[in-house]
Amino acid sequence: MKDFFDELDKELTWEETVDEVVNEIQEVMEENKEAKISAIEEDVELDKSEKENREYKPRSLSNFPETKFYLPTLRQGYTRVIPIWWNNETWAKNMNMFQYEDEILLLDCWVQFAEPDMLWANYSIPDISSLIQYKDKIKWIVITHAHLDHIGALKHILPPLGMPTIFWTKLTIGIIKKWLEEARILNYATFVEVSWDSSEKVKIGKNFSVEFFRVNHSVPDCVWVCLETPGGARIVHTWDFKIDFTPAIDKPADLWRIWEMGRRWITLFLSDSTGSIRKWFSKSEKDIWESLEKIIENHTKWRLIIATFSSWISRIQQLINICDKHGKTIFLSGRSMVENVAIAKELGYLKMKQWVVKKMSPKATEWIAPHNQVIVTTWSQWEQFSALTRMAEWKHNSLEIINWDTIIFSSSVVPGNERSVVWVINKLLALWANVITKDDSEVHTWGHAFQEEQKIMLNLANPKYFMPVYWDLYFRTLHKNTAVSIGFPEENVLLLDNGNIIDLAPDQSVFKSRIKMPIQDIIIDGNGIWTANSHVIKAREKMMDSWVLVVIYKVDSNSKAILGNLKIESRGLVYLDEVRLVHKMIHKKAKDVFENTVKDVPDIEEKDLIKIIKTDLEAFVLQKIEREPMIIPIIMMM
Repeated sequence: MKDFFDELDKELTWEETVDEVVNEIQEVMEENKEAKISAIEEDVELDKSEKENREYKPRSLSNFPETKFYLPTLRQGYTRVIPIWWNNETWAKNMNMFQYEDEILLLDCWVQFAEPDMLWANYSIPDISSLIQYKDKIKWIVITHAHLDHIGALKHILPPLGMPTIFWTKLTIGIIKKWLEEARILNYATFVEVSWDSSEKVKIGKNFSVEFFRVNHSVPDCVWVCLETPGGARIVHTWDFKIDFTPAIDKPADLWRIWEMGRRWITLFLSDSTGSIRKWFSKSEKDIWESLEKIIENHTKWRLIIATFSSWISRIQQLINICDKHGKTIFLSGRSMVENVAIAKELGYLKMKQWVVKKMSPKATEWIAPHNQVIVTTWSQWEQFSALTRMAEWKHNSLEIINWDTIIFSSSVVPGNERSVVWVINKLLALWANVITKDDSEVHTWGHAFQEEQKIMLNLANPKYFMPVYWDLYFRTLHKNTAVSIGFPEENVLLLDNGNIIDLAPDQSVFKSRIKMPIQDIIIDGNGIWTANSHVIKAREKMMDSWVLVVIYKVDSNSKAILGNLKIESRGLVYLDEVRLVHKMIHKKAKDVFENTVKDVPDIEEKDLIKIIKTDLEAFVLQKIEREPMIIPIIMMM
């Protein structure tokens, strides 16, 4: 039986080719067919260097909203810090901006799960509308690690910002290249690889000196960032972190360098508040290893399915080592799982014997005893097409959940997603599967520091100013209270909203501007970039509440007399038993409104007539059936 990695490159290449063909077909349909085919053929003939020199043309249906906002003048020697987006949200759209003189550096760039009020949008991204006019000054983006909440929006924000150079570590580069390749902008991107093992400062532009140092999280190759400017500001940003002295494949965090940096001086310390609600210490990956090994070793009935995030490379390495030790075979399910494992293996972050990991397919599992199968699958708590969700619905193309299967949720529930998680668990239980979560056994640990770890970091860093970041005000206030409990001056804790502007003076004082950068919720809806308060979302909200009523008039263009009966279409407004009665009432009222209005004002413009019909019908329907539909009158002149 072939190892799935033997044919992985061939399979992924085929999938990419299919995606490219589909994209090109869509373009052909949208523009002149012959001209587009000619452009495609010309593109095929270009070599890589020529492609890189071509101007990137955005493929989205719209751009970021225009804004007339201008950043206030930055005084000489001051260093500016603006949270573009990562506060007051669950799983925020991480992005931070730093400015010195005429240079701007951005830190991280993510997507956020669509909020309930972003009706049917794909996801939300940081609002860079106010920054696009400064794109000549924005030449660099630093990425701290390879989680979607720090890299997911790059394909959307890189082009409008002029494709700034990206600084990141090796594994992060590998995963991001795949994302940019699928977005077809990889050839336009520039990368600089950095290492957390090096103590040398990286010079970025003429004003920024950056140090990267090792930290633990739930994906390897995470870094903290220390940024210095000629104005004497030293800013340390932890982003996501925990303290783990026995990580799975990483080395422990470089606490000595953090302490040494704190002894020199840190002007501003920005640190992860995600775990602020949890007391004591987070569990080590070693504890999870031992618990998972016990479960896998003693599992003797049917299949074992382990659901985790595809970026949790250290967890996957744990499972590989355990299965190798106990003679079991891992089958990977889910495209992102397959791709991330392939990238991590190629870059040397995953080590495995050939027979241990295979591709999930009915044929591959045919000769493996069920109790020796460990299926590692993707589990995204907001994506209806994740492999585990499809298994629960019996929509997976190569696996069906049956009696005696055991499913382990090796992941945490994102606050706000509890309902969807319970829904999947209920589906699995209805199929008579056995479900194990972290509440039943130590099968998962958070990647974020608890209160005692936060105290350690604050003591080591010993900054002048402290800014709790990430998540809503409640979590950040708890982090502030933790800092105050160990003697940190309360007046030196900065609780900022998204868009707040602070300038660090050369004398180490902080100036908070009264001006605030305007920031909106920016959503990705299909191929479009829109604001969450756009008329489309408002229309969807109204349709969701009361649905739609369409009234179509056929009218003689000369006499303005109605020709024949009106055509009425409603969706979600009336029930089957009342359709005839309600439509009959609406038909009479709509006809009367039209005829009376035209009689009173014969030369009325069509737009004004439609407005009157809409207003009168809304009041009539509300009075008769106490519902408020979106009413769309359409007048067809014949």
